[in-house]
Amino acid sequence: MKKIIILLIGFVICVTNVFAQKQLKEVRASMKAKNYQNVVNAVEKYKADSAIMNNPELYWLGAEAQRKINDQFNLKLYLKTANTNDTISYFSTQYAIFNYLIKCDELESVPDKNGKVKNKSRKKIYSILKSYRPNLFNAGLFFIKKKQYKEANQYFSMYINVTDTPIFIADSLRKTDPKMPRAAFWSLTSSYALNDFKGVFTFEDLAMRDTVNTRLTLQYKVMAYLALKDTPNMVRELKNGVRYVPNDLFFFSRLADYYNSVQDYKSGMALCDSMIKIDDKQLMYKFAKSVIYFHLKDYDKCIELSKYVLDKDSANVDAHYYLASCYFNQAIVIDDNLKTDTDEQTFVSKRAMVKNLYEMALPYFEYYRQKSPETSDRWALPLYRIYLYLNMGKQFAEIDQLLSKIEKEKEAKAAEQKKK
Repeated sequence: MKKIIILLIGFVICVTNVFAQKQLKEVRASMKAKNYQNVVNAVEKYKADSAIMNNPELYWLGAEAQRKINDQFNLKLYLKTANTNDTISYFSTQYAIFNYLIKCDELESVPDKNGKVKNKSRKKIYSILKSYRPNLFNAGLFFIKKKQYKEANQYFSMYINVTDTPIFIADSLRKTDPKMPRAAFWSLTSSYALNDFKGVFTFEDLAMRDTVNTRLTLQYKVMAYLALKDTPNMVRELKNGVRYVPNDLFFFSRLADYYNSVQDYKSGMALCDSMIKIDDKQLMYKFAKSVIYFHLKDYDKCIELSKYVLDKDSANVDAHYYLASCYFNQAIVIDDNLKTDTDEQTFVSKRAMVKNLYEMALPYFEYYRQKSPETSDRWALPLYRIYLYLNMGKQFAEIDQLLSKIEKEKEAKAAEQKKK
Protein backbone atom coordinates (compact mmCIF):
# COMPACT_ATOMS: atom_id res chain seq x y z
CA MET A 1 0.00 0.00 0.00
CA LYS A 2 2.83 2.40 0.87
CA LYS A 3 4.44 1.71 -2.49
CA ILE A 4 1.20 2.52 -4.27
CA ILE A 5 0.87 5.81 -2.37
CA ILE A 6 4.46 6.73 -3.20
CA LEU A 7 3.88 5.90 -6.84
CA LEU A 8 0.72 8.03 -6.87
CA ILE A 9 2.53 10.96 -5.29
CA GLY A 10 5.31 10.60 -7.82
CA PHE A 11 2.78 10.50 -10.64
CA VAL A 12 1.05 13.65 -9.37
CA ILE A 13 4.39 15.47 -9.13
CA CYS A 14 5.31 14.43 -12.65
CA VAL A 15 1.95 15.57 -14.04
CA THR A 16 2.25 18.84 -12.13
CA ASN A 17 5.72 19.44 -13.51
CA VAL A 18 4.49 18.75 -17.01
CA PHE A 19 1.70 21.28 -16.65
CA ALA A 20 4.08 23.80 -15.10
CA GLN A 21 6.51 23.46 -17.97
CA LYS A 22 3.69 23.81 -20.46
CA GLN A 23 2.50 26.99 -18.77
CA LEU A 24 6.01 28.43 -18.59
CA LYS A 25 6.53 27.60 -22.24
CA GLU A 26 3.37 29.57 -23.03
CA VAL A 27 4.60 32.58 -21.02
CA ARG A 28 8.05 32.40 -22.60
CA ALA A 29 6.50 32.31 -26.07
CA SER A 30 4.46 35.47 -25.35
CA MET A 31 7.63 37.12 -24.05
CA LYS A 32 9.56 36.17 -27.19
CA ALA A 33 6.71 37.49 -29.36
CA LYS A 34 6.83 40.76 -27.42
CA ASN A 35 3.24 40.31 -26.28
CA TYR A 36 4.13 41.80 -22.93
CA GLN A 37 0.60 42.41 -21.72
CA ASN A 38 -0.21 38.75 -22.45
CA VAL A 39 2.74 37.78 -20.27
CA VAL A 40 1.46 39.93 -17.42
CA ASN A 41 -2.07 38.52 -17.82
CA ALA A 42 -0.71 34.98 -17.75
CA VAL A 43 1.39 35.62 -14.65
CA GLU A 44 -1.59 37.09 -12.81
CA LYS A 45 -3.63 34.06 -13.83
CA TYR A 46 -1.01 31.49 -12.82
CA LYS A 47 -0.31 33.14 -9.46
CA ALA A 48 -3.30 31.15 -8.18
CA ASP A 49 -2.33 27.91 -9.93
CA SER A 50 -0.68 25.45 -7.53
CA ALA A 51 1.19 23.80 -10.40
CA ILE A 52 3.30 26.87 -11.10
CA MET A 53 2.58 29.51 -8.46
CA ASN A 54 5.81 28.72 -6.57
CA ASN A 55 8.08 28.80 -9.60
CA PRO A 56 10.46 31.79 -9.41
CA GLU A 57 10.74 31.99 -13.20
CA LEU A 58 7.06 32.91 -13.48
CA TYR A 59 7.64 36.11 -11.52
CA TRP A 60 10.92 36.84 -13.26
CA LEU A 61 9.11 36.73 -16.61
CA GLY A 62 6.35 38.92 -15.22
CA ALA A 63 8.90 41.49 -14.07
CA GLU A 64 10.66 41.45 -17.45
CA ALA A 65 7.34 42.04 -19.24
CA GLN A 66 6.51 44.92 -16.90
CA ARG A 67 9.93 46.42 -17.56
CA LYS A 68 9.26 46.39 -21.31
CA ILE A 69 5.85 48.00 -20.80
CA ASN A 70 7.44 50.55 -18.49
CA ASP A 71 9.95 51.44 -21.20
CA GLN A 72 7.07 52.30 -23.51
CA PHE A 73 5.55 54.71 -21.00
CA ASN A 74 8.99 56.09 -20.19
CA LEU A 75 9.44 56.96 -23.87
CA LYS A 76 6.14 58.86 -23.85
CA LEU A 77 7.30 60.82 -20.82
CA TYR A 78 10.63 61.56 -22.49
CA LEU A 79 8.88 62.77 -25.65
CA LYS A 80 6.40 64.73 -23.50
CA THR A 81 3.43 63.02 -25.12
CA ALA A 82 2.29 61.29 -21.93
CA ASN A 83 -1.03 62.13 -20.29
CA THR A 84 -1.96 61.60 -16.65
CA ASN A 85 -3.03 58.00 -17.23
CA ASP A 86 0.28 57.27 -18.94
CA THR A 87 2.12 58.66 -15.93
CA ILE A 88 0.06 56.51 -13.58
CA SER A 89 0.78 53.45 -15.73
CA TYR A 90 4.47 54.33 -15.77
CA PHE A 91 4.52 54.21 -11.98
CA SER A 92 2.21 51.20 -11.63
CA THR A 93 4.39 49.04 -13.87
CA GLN A 94 7.36 49.83 -11.65
CA TYR A 95 5.35 48.92 -8.57
CA ALA A 96 4.52 45.59 -10.23
CA ILE A 97 8.21 45.00 -11.00
CA PHE A 98 8.95 45.27 -7.29
CA ASN A 99 6.17 42.87 -6.37
CA TYR A 100 7.27 40.29 -8.93
CA LEU A 101 10.98 40.44 -8.18
CA ILE A 102 10.55 40.40 -4.42
CA LYS A 103 8.40 37.29 -4.86
CA CYS A 104 10.97 35.77 -7.22
CA ASP A 105 13.76 36.30 -4.70
CA GLU A 106 11.59 34.93 -1.90
CA LEU A 107 10.93 31.71 -3.83
CA GLU A 108 14.56 31.35 -4.81
CA SER A 109 15.44 31.60 -1.12
CA VAL A 110 13.50 28.44 -0.30
CA PRO A 111 15.95 25.59 0.43
CA ASP A 112 15.95 22.70 -2.04
CA LYS A 113 15.57 19.05 -1.04
CA ASN A 114 19.20 19.06 0.04
CA GLY A 115 18.73 22.12 2.25
CA LYS A 116 20.67 24.41 -0.07
CA VAL A 117 19.58 27.90 -1.12
CA LYS A 118 20.47 29.16 -4.57
CA ASN A 119 19.70 32.85 -5.01
CA LYS A 120 20.84 32.78 -8.61
CA SER A 121 18.98 36.00 -9.49
CA ARG A 122 19.67 38.00 -6.30
CA LYS A 123 22.38 40.24 -7.83
CA LYS A 124 20.30 40.97 -10.93
CA ILE A 125 17.20 41.63 -8.85
CA TYR A 126 19.16 43.97 -6.58
CA SER A 127 20.51 45.92 -9.55
CA ILE A 128 17.10 46.24 -11.21
CA LEU A 129 15.21 47.30 -8.10
CA LYS A 130 17.93 49.70 -7.03
CA SER A 131 17.56 51.55 -10.35
CA TYR A 132 13.78 51.77 -10.04
CA ARG A 133 13.49 52.48 -6.32
CA PRO A 134 13.84 56.31 -6.51
CA ASN A 135 10.71 56.39 -8.66
CA LEU A 136 8.66 54.80 -5.88
CA PHE A 137 9.29 57.97 -3.89
CA ASN A 138 8.47 60.16 -6.91
CA ALA A 139 5.26 58.21 -7.50
CA GLY A 140 4.25 58.76 -3.88
CA LEU A 141 4.72 62.52 -4.26
CA PHE A 142 2.75 62.44 -7.53
CA PHE A 143 -0.25 60.89 -5.77
CA ILE A 144 0.11 63.12 -2.70
CA LYS A 145 -0.27 66.16 -4.96
CA LYS A 146 -3.43 64.61 -6.39
CA LYS A 147 -4.68 63.79 -2.88
CA GLN A 148 -4.90 60.13 -3.87
CA TYR A 149 -3.71 58.99 -0.47
CA LYS A 150 -4.33 55.26 -0.87
CA GLU A 151 -2.03 55.10 -3.89
CA ALA A 152 0.51 57.43 -2.29
CA ASN A 153 0.70 55.21 0.78
CA GLN A 154 1.26 52.12 -1.35
CA TYR A 155 4.32 53.63 -3.01
CA PHE A 156 5.84 55.16 0.10
CA SER A 157 5.27 51.91 2.00
CA MET A 158 6.97 49.91 -0.74
CA TYR A 159 9.84 52.41 -0.79
CA ILE A 160 10.40 51.73 2.91
CA ASN A 161 9.47 48.06 3.23
CA VAL A 162 11.66 46.84 0.38
CA THR A 163 14.71 47.88 2.40
CA ASP A 164 13.87 45.20 4.97
CA THR A 165 13.94 42.39 2.39
CA PRO A 166 17.06 40.21 2.01
CA ILE A 167 17.64 41.98 -1.31
CA PHE A 168 18.50 45.30 0.34
CA ILE A 169 19.05 44.50 4.00
CA ALA A 170 22.84 44.75 3.73
CA ASP A 171 22.59 48.37 2.55
CA SER A 172 21.06 49.53 5.88
CA LEU A 173 18.93 52.02 3.93
CA ARG A 174 16.76 52.87 6.94
CA LYS A 175 19.84 54.58 8.35
CA THR A 176 21.63 55.74 5.21
CA ASP A 177 18.85 56.83 2.84
CA PRO A 178 18.06 60.51 3.61
CA LYS A 179 14.62 60.21 1.96
CA MET A 180 13.40 57.47 4.27
CA PRO A 181 12.10 59.80 7.04
CA ARG A 182 10.20 61.92 4.49
CA ALA A 183 8.69 58.79 2.90
CA ALA A 184 7.60 57.66 6.38
CA PHE A 185 6.06 61.07 7.06
CA TRP A 186 4.03 60.98 3.84
CA SER A 187 2.91 57.43 4.56
CA LEU A 188 1.78 58.54 8.02
CA THR A 189 0.00 61.55 6.52
CA SER A 190 -1.75 59.37 3.95
CA SER A 191 -2.90 56.91 6.59
CA TYR A 192 -4.42 59.72 8.63
CA ALA A 193 -6.15 61.18 5.56
CA LEU A 194 -7.64 57.73 4.91
CA ASN A 195 -8.86 57.43 8.53
CA ASP A 196 -6.52 54.47 8.88
CA PHE A 197 -5.57 55.56 12.38
CA LYS A 198 -3.65 52.40 13.26
CA GLY A 199 -1.68 52.78 10.04
CA VAL A 200 -0.46 56.17 11.28
CA PHE A 201 1.94 54.33 13.59
CA THR A 202 3.44 51.91 11.03
CA PHE A 203 6.54 54.04 10.43
CA GLU A 204 6.18 56.52 13.31
CA ASP A 205 9.75 56.23 14.59
CA LEU A 206 11.15 56.74 11.11
CA ALA A 207 8.80 59.69 10.49
CA MET A 208 10.01 61.38 13.68
CA ARG A 209 13.44 61.64 12.06
CA ASP A 210 11.97 64.01 9.47
CA THR A 211 12.79 67.07 11.56
CA VAL A 212 11.10 69.47 9.15
CA ASN A 213 7.76 67.79 9.85
CA THR A 214 8.14 66.81 13.51
CA ARG A 215 5.27 69.08 14.53
CA LEU A 216 2.85 67.60 11.98
CA THR A 217 3.94 64.04 12.74
CA LEU A 218 3.18 64.54 16.42
CA GLN A 219 -0.13 66.22 15.64
CA TYR A 220 -1.25 63.32 13.46
CA LYS A 221 -0.25 60.88 16.19
CA VAL A 222 -2.22 62.82 18.80
CA MET A 223 -5.33 62.96 16.62
CA ALA A 224 -5.00 59.29 15.65
CA TYR A 225 -4.85 58.23 19.31
CA LEU A 226 -7.82 60.49 19.99
CA ALA A 227 -9.78 58.77 17.21
CA LEU A 228 -8.77 55.38 18.62
CA LYS A 229 -9.87 56.54 22.11
CA ASP A 230 -6.41 55.71 23.44
CA THR A 231 -6.11 58.44 26.07
CA PRO A 232 -2.85 57.35 27.74
CA ASN A 233 -0.93 57.34 24.46
CA MET A 234 -2.61 60.56 23.33
CA VAL A 235 -1.44 62.28 26.53
CA ARG A 236 2.05 60.87 26.04
CA GLU A 237 2.23 62.36 22.54
CA LEU A 238 0.89 65.69 23.79
CA LYS A 239 3.75 65.75 26.28
CA ASN A 240 6.17 64.87 23.48
CA GLY A 241 4.72 67.71 21.45
CA VAL A 242 5.23 70.21 24.26
CA ARG A 243 8.81 68.97 24.60
CA TYR A 244 9.71 68.86 20.89
CA VAL A 245 7.72 71.92 19.75
CA PRO A 246 7.22 74.09 22.85
CA ASN A 247 6.00 77.10 20.88
CA ASP A 248 3.10 75.18 19.28
CA LEU A 249 -0.14 75.84 21.13
CA PHE A 250 -1.79 72.74 19.61
CA PHE A 251 -0.06 70.52 22.15
CA PHE A 252 -0.13 72.89 25.11
CA SER A 253 -3.84 73.76 24.88
CA ARG A 254 -4.94 70.13 24.55
CA LEU A 255 -2.71 68.96 27.36
CA ALA A 256 -3.94 71.77 29.62
CA ASP A 257 -7.56 70.89 28.75
CA TYR A 258 -6.86 67.25 29.57
CA TYR A 259 -5.44 68.11 33.00
CA ASN A 260 -8.52 70.23 33.71
CA SER A 261 -10.86 67.46 32.55
CA VAL A 262 -9.35 64.97 35.01
CA GLN A 263 -8.97 67.65 37.72
CA ASP A 264 -5.21 67.22 37.81
CA TYR A 265 -4.67 70.88 38.56
CA LYS A 266 -1.22 70.32 40.04
CA SER A 267 0.10 68.99 36.73
CA GLY A 268 -1.77 71.67 34.84
CA MET A 269 -0.23 74.42 36.94
CA ALA A 270 3.25 72.91 36.54
CA LEU A 271 2.72 72.83 32.77
CA CYS A 272 1.66 76.49 32.65
CA ASP A 273 4.53 77.64 34.85
CA SER A 274 7.09 75.74 32.77
CA MET A 275 5.78 77.30 29.57
CA ILE A 276 5.66 80.80 31.06
CA LYS A 277 9.36 80.43 31.86
CA ILE A 278 10.00 79.68 28.20
CA ASP A 279 7.81 82.49 26.83
CA ASP A 280 6.48 85.02 29.31
CA LYS A 281 4.70 86.99 26.56
CA GLN A 282 2.47 84.15 25.34
CA LEU A 283 -1.01 84.99 26.66
CA MET A 284 -2.34 81.46 26.21
CA TYR A 285 -0.14 80.19 29.04
CA LYS A 286 -1.40 82.82 31.46
CA PHE A 287 -4.99 82.37 30.35
CA ALA A 288 -4.69 78.61 30.95
CA LYS A 289 -3.29 79.33 34.40
CA SER A 290 -6.25 81.62 35.15
CA VAL A 291 -8.62 78.75 34.24
CA ILE A 292 -6.86 76.49 36.74
CA TYR A 293 -7.24 79.14 39.43
CA PHE A 294 -10.95 79.28 38.57
CA HIS A 295 -11.33 75.52 39.04
CA LEU A 296 -9.42 75.78 42.33
CA LYS A 297 -11.90 78.52 43.34
CA ASP A 298 -9.04 80.95 43.83
CA TYR A 299 -11.14 83.68 42.24
CA ASP A 300 -8.92 86.62 43.15
CA LYS A 301 -5.94 85.16 41.28
CA CYS A 302 -8.17 84.18 38.37
CA ILE A 303 -9.50 87.74 38.19
CA GLU A 304 -5.98 89.15 38.28
CA LEU A 305 -4.74 86.98 35.42
CA SER A 306 -7.95 87.37 33.39
CA LYS A 307 -7.65 91.15 33.57
CA TYR A 308 -4.00 90.88 32.50
CA VAL A 309 -5.03 88.81 29.48
CA LEU A 310 -7.86 91.18 28.54
CA ASP A 311 -5.55 94.14 28.91
CA LYS A 312 -3.36 92.58 26.20
CA ASP A 313 -6.19 91.03 24.18
CA SER A 314 -9.58 92.61 24.82
CA ALA A 315 -11.24 90.24 22.30
CA ASN A 316 -10.44 87.09 24.26
CA VAL A 317 -13.96 85.72 24.64
CA ASP A 318 -13.22 83.03 27.19
CA ALA A 319 -11.31 85.43 29.41
CA HIS A 320 -14.53 87.48 29.58
CA TYR A 321 -16.41 84.36 30.65
CA TYR A 322 -14.03 83.39 33.44
CA LEU A 323 -13.76 86.94 34.72
CA ALA A 324 -17.56 87.23 34.79
CA SER A 325 -17.89 83.83 36.47
CA CYS A 326 -15.40 84.78 39.18
CA TYR A 327 -17.39 87.87 40.15
CA PHE A 328 -20.63 85.91 39.86
CA ASN A 329 -19.42 83.03 42.05
CA GLN A 330 -18.08 85.43 44.67
CA ALA A 331 -21.48 87.12 44.75
CA ILE A 332 -23.29 83.79 45.10
CA VAL A 333 -21.12 82.72 48.04
CA ILE A 334 -21.99 85.90 49.90
CA ASP A 335 -25.66 85.98 48.86
CA ASP A 336 -26.34 82.31 49.67
CA ASN A 337 -24.73 82.59 53.09
CA LEU A 338 -26.46 85.83 54.02
CA LYS A 339 -28.86 85.08 56.87
CA THR A 340 -31.95 87.16 57.59
CA ASP A 341 -31.07 87.37 61.27
CA THR A 342 -27.80 89.13 60.53
CA ASP A 343 -27.56 92.59 62.08
CA GLU A 344 -28.89 95.29 59.81
CA GLN A 345 -25.57 97.04 59.16
CA THR A 346 -23.83 93.81 58.13
CA PHE A 347 -26.85 92.75 56.07
CA VAL A 348 -26.90 96.02 54.15
CA SER A 349 -23.14 95.90 53.65
CA LYS A 350 -23.23 92.34 52.34
CA ARG A 351 -26.12 93.08 49.99
CA ALA A 352 -24.18 96.02 48.62
CA MET A 353 -21.20 93.75 48.02
CA VAL A 354 -23.39 91.23 46.16
CA LYS A 355 -24.90 94.00 44.05
CA ASN A 356 -21.44 95.38 43.23
CA LEU A 357 -20.11 91.95 42.23
CA TYR A 358 -23.13 91.27 40.00
CA GLU A 359 -22.68 94.67 38.38
CA MET A 360 -19.01 93.88 37.70
CA ALA A 361 -19.90 90.46 36.24
CA LEU A 362 -22.70 91.77 34.03
CA PRO A 363 -20.78 93.43 31.15
CA TYR A 364 -18.41 90.46 30.81
CA PHE A 365 -21.30 87.98 30.66
CA GLU A 366 -23.15 90.14 28.12
CA TYR A 367 -20.02 90.38 25.96
CA TYR A 368 -19.59 86.63 26.18
CA ARG A 369 -23.23 86.07 25.24
CA GLN A 370 -22.87 88.36 22.24
CA LYS A 371 -19.78 86.53 20.98
CA SER A 372 -20.90 82.99 21.91
CA PRO A 373 -24.69 82.90 21.59
CA GLU A 374 -24.64 79.11 21.08
CA THR A 375 -23.26 78.48 24.58
CA SER A 376 -26.41 79.50 26.46
CA ASP A 377 -25.71 76.82 29.05
CA ARG A 378 -22.82 78.99 30.29
CA TRP A 379 -24.45 82.43 30.38
CA ALA A 380 -28.25 82.11 30.50
CA LEU A 381 -28.76 81.19 34.17
CA PRO A 382 -26.12 83.60 35.51
CA LEU A 383 -27.70 86.47 33.54
CA TYR A 384 -31.16 85.40 34.78
CA ARG A 385 -30.00 85.73 38.39
CA ILE A 386 -28.13 88.99 37.78
CA TYR A 387 -31.06 90.66 35.98
CA LEU A 388 -33.42 89.54 38.75
CA TYR A 389 -31.15 90.81 41.52
CA LEU A 390 -30.47 94.12 39.82
CA ASN A 391 -34.18 94.58 39.07
CA MET A 392 -33.59 94.88 35.31
CA GLY A 393 -37.15 94.08 34.24
CA LYS A 394 -36.83 94.21 30.46
CA GLN A 395 -33.69 92.13 30.35
CA PHE A 396 -35.06 89.69 32.91
CA ALA A 397 -38.25 89.12 30.89
CA GLU A 398 -36.20 88.42 27.77
CA ILE A 399 -33.90 85.92 29.48
CA ASP A 400 -36.85 84.28 31.22
CA GLN A 401 -38.52 83.67 27.86
CA LEU A 402 -35.28 82.33 26.46
CA LEU A 403 -34.87 79.87 29.33
CA SER A 404 -38.46 78.69 28.88
CA LYS A 405 -37.80 78.10 25.17
CA ILE A 406 -34.59 76.19 25.94
CA GLU A 407 -36.42 74.02 28.48
CA LYS A 408 -39.20 73.18 25.97
CA GLU A 409 -36.62 72.27 23.33
CA LYS A 410 -34.89 69.93 25.79
CA GLU A 411 -38.21 68.26 26.66
CA ALA A 412 -39.08 67.84 22.99
CA LYS A 413 -35.66 66.36 22.26
CA ALA A 414 -35.95 63.96 25.20
CA ALA A 415 -39.39 62.84 24.04
CA GLU A 416 -38.07 62.27 20.51
CA GLN A 417 -35.18 60.15 21.80
CA LYS A 418 -37.59 58.17 23.97
CA LYS A 419 -39.64 57.30 20.87
CA LYS A 420 -36.52 55.95 19.16
